[in-house]
Amino acid sequence: MKKKVESTKVEKRKKEFSKVMAVIAVVMWVIVNIFGMAMVVFTMDTSPLAYVIPSVDAVVGAVLAFYMWKARAENQIKLKKIYNAEFQDEDSDII
Repeated sequence: MKKKVESTKVEKRKKEFSKVMAVIAVVMWVIVNIFGMAMVVFTMDTSPLAYVIPSVDAVVGAVLAFYMWKARAENQIKLKKIYNAEFQDEDSDII
């Protein structure tokens, strides 16, 4: 006798692209800052820090600002569906 195999479909949650990018940006920021501090200790030269660290900080800041803006918009949409209410800020043109 053959056993009946039940097919249970396990639903995998797909990772959000913006969340992956935010994590990659933060990891990159940590690596660059640690590498920059190590190179200052080993080479006794701080001139590369004037260019490398601020540029990485700017990229990470932009990525995180976008992610926060996107999460805010998604949360406003979810709250609107749950409570049937309008959430409008002075600076918000989402809803």
